[in-house]
Amino acid sequence: MNHREESKNLFQTRKSHRKFDKSKPIPQATLDNILTDALRAPSWANTQPWEVFVATGGTLEAVREAYLAAFDRSEPYHTDVPVPKEWPEYMQERSVRNSIHMFECMGINREDEKARELNRRNNISFFDGTALVIICQERSLTDWSTMDLGTFAGYLVLAAEYHHVQSVPAFNSIAYPQILREKLSIPDHLIIRSGVVLGYAVEDSPYNEHTSDREALHQMVHFLN
Repeated sequence: MNHREESKNLFQTRKSHRKFDKSKPIPQATLDNILTDALRAPSWANTQPWEVFVATGGTLEAVREAYLAAFDRSEPYHTDVPVPKEWPEYMQERSVRNSIHMFECMGINREDEKARELNRRNNISFFDGTALVIICQERSLTDWSTMDLGTFAGYLVLAAEYHHVQSVPAFNSIAYPQILREKLSIPDHLIIRSGVVLGYAVEDSPYNEHTSDREALHQMVHFLN
């Protein structure tokens, strides 16, 4: 496969996985390579405004256990970044369509509360991932730098795929910032913006059968000649 074919395959085959093999940690050398590649992401005036914390091994297990304990106490999520209260109707329709297909792949019926609860616990325990990447930024920075953090996250998931590691950007990973600050020593002057879970996917898991669709090029991109 030449470089052009490899690059196209990388973009078209990467997807979010929601069940990883907890018994297969990512080698440190592989994590180093993934993060080194991700750090090549462009940023405004080369400010490189991201601060990145990576939890693995015992540290990740401590975070996972604390998250599950908070979840079992019905502790509400309290993210550093406000969650959108509503989406435009056409975006909401995409999200609903995606959720329906995802639950169909997992074999979870709307009325099956036990299965839905297990799925929620799978989410809050980072899908059994073996590395948790938390992306932060200085509180004094503006939305310009937030855009740069999004670019870094995009580079991160593609770098992981290139190094044969699967990923999922996960809202639930930043659900309890107070736990992340305690376990990962994240200082208060940093906003916890987003999190990405990495690991080796359990390919035959029903949690990983779903692949989200994308809108057609002509619906999303406006060419003006």
